[in-house]
Amino acid sequence: MVLTFLIDLIYSIFYLRKFKTKNKTYNHSETIPVSIILCAKNQAQYLEKNLPTLLTQDYPEYEIIVVDNGSVDDTEDVLIRLKNLYPTLRSTQIPIDEKFKHNKKLAITIGVKAAKYDQIIHLNPNGFTHNKAWLSNTVAKAQGKLYNAYSNLEYKKGFFYNFLRYDIIKQTIKLASFTSINKLYAGNSFNMSFLKSDFLANKGYAGNAHFEAGYDHILCLDLAQKSDYTFSTNPDSKITIDAKNYFKTWKTINKHYFKSRKYIPFKRKLLLDIEPIVHFLFIVLLILALIKTQLYFSLLALCIAKIFTKGYCFKISTRHLREENLFLSSYVYVLLRPLYKLLFYIQSHIYRKRS
Repeated sequence: MVLTFLIDLIYSIFYLRKFKTKNKTYNHSETIPVSIILCAKNQAQYLEKNLPTLLTQDYPEYEIIVVDNGSVDDTEDVLIRLKNLYPTLRSTQIPIDEKFKHNKKLAITIGVKAAKYDQIIHLNPNGFTHNKAWLSNTVAKAQGKLYNAYSNLEYKKGFFYNFLRYDIIKQTIKLASFTSINKLYAGNSFNMSFLKSDFLANKGYAGNAHFEAGYDHILCLDLAQKSDYTFSTNPDSKITIDAKNYFKTWKTINKHYFKSRKYIPFKRKLLLDIEPIVHFLFIVLLILALIKTQLYFSLLALCIAKIFTKGYCFKISTRHLREENLFLSSYVYVLLRPLYKLLFYIQSHIYRKRS
């Protein structure tokens, strides 16, 4: 039991190392032109609400390309109206064809090929920012690299809603920490950047184009072999996710990650899985010790030490991300998270069997 505590402590210190440092301000006198790509399917309401926050960035040269992936709502009308207001906005359309079924990967590929510039930023229509320096902050760190950055649901009250925000923060902590030691294992389609030249050299999604998930995770694993990569936890580079359809958004994030896990190298996957396994073993051994021994004060001291360590590390991380409002509720959320993770894992296992 002490061993499981020590292993868990090592992981906590590992995560703390990434978030203990202060956020850096990147000031670059030179800027590069950038192409921002969004793929939309029946998301006219998001485009109308969120695109203006991207089209009014304080950045000298960039374009936004929206790929209309077979929409049947008002997407075309919204894009025509916005293109009349913003000359940096361009769009292309994939017509509906019942005989030719495709997924989001085709839309991304078309967007990349249509881009004028080498530095690509991929966002989703339900993401936005109120920070006019967001693009400058992003490019300063993403320039010439494979890049992922923090994104989360917008602030809103509600116990269950904030559990989903808590979960995304925990995912961010893990991905940012592993990326910092050159162990990238996933991507974030809500806030991701890469080079067009690297994408084309990789032949896009060749080999997994048929696979529904992985337009961010598998792509990042492939491109990480060709270029340097980084993860930004700077709140000034954050993309906020619209709260509408929040459960569907969160479910899709997790579903696609678990479906893509089979592409993660085995040793890296083992490092990822040790922590939740150790956490589960600690709880099992604690229950057994309470039943079979009378070392109540020792067990209580061990539990308090574990709770304090976890709480302190999470507090530092949320302060770094400017998400302090989730600190107290995290002590309840930490008990719920393993249950849903197990559910997603079982679902992904069933999916692999059927595939």
